[in-house]
Amino acid sequence: MARKILRTLYISAALAFGACSDANDRNQLAVYLCDNPADYGGLNCYIAGVEVRAADGGAWTPLPVSEDYVALMELVNGKMQEAGRATLPQGTSCDAVRIAFSTENAHVVVGGESVPLAVDAADATVTVPFPPVTMDGPNTPLLLDIDIAASVVEDASAESGYRFRPQISFVNTAECGAVQGGLQTGSAAVSSRLWIRFTDRATGAVSSTYCSLSPAGAFFKRLTPGNYLLEVLPASDSDIEPYTTEIAVARQQVTDLGNIVLESHNVL
Repeated sequence: MARKILRTLYISAALAFGACSDANDRNQLAVYLCDNPADYGGLNCYIAGVEVRAADGGAWTPLPVSEDYVALMELVNGKMQEAGRATLPQGTSCDAVRIAFSTENAHVVVGGESVPLAVDAADATVTVPFPPVTMDGPNTPLLLDIDIAASVVEDASAESGYRFRPQISFVNTAECGAVQGGLQTGSAAVSSRLWIRFTDRATGAVSSTYCSLSPAGAFFKRLTPGNYLLEVLPASDSDIEPYTTEIAVARQQVTDLGNIVLESHNVL
């Protein structure tokens, strides 16, 4: 079934700001991060700065950083992290975000071991364009998606063999739909993260996420409208059987798959 979502948000993943009658709390622009995860145990980094650009190549305005530490692989099941927020003058138009990551203290977990993740100054700052928005009273959220699989590069010249070259895209929540559900084995909740892959039947484009462990098995993924092949892909050493199904995603609606019961060799 499908449920209508509010203009830009869904349940705990809400991008909406709290309503406020104080004029000083209007015209706020906030930047959020979400994650298209990859097969790593974790990826932790720090944000050094966030800026927005005035439309048509104008000046950059810094936003106070809300929280500099980011555990990217935890941003699943619709979870996001606010990177920066500021109140902008009425009528201000913006068309790009520039986010800078610290070149220090980034780590990636590979094979259960946390290793340093090299971040070069040339790669640390990323500019992400988006359709112009004008501050006209309502607060404005901007959502950026970090593609971990494309951002972590194996590089023999790096100390640990891994380098962070962040690949970030703007998520137009006004045009997206979403899919949500839960995974379980028999009557039991799943006890490990399970990889979920979505393949657009029209374009072949692939997007993915992990299910959450809190609550166990839950997943939520924003997708552009279309028909998708959904695949649950357990680890090769898991006793859980892979699962596939066809789904349809519509603009501004949540396709709710309910609980998906996976087959397991250990479930009688």
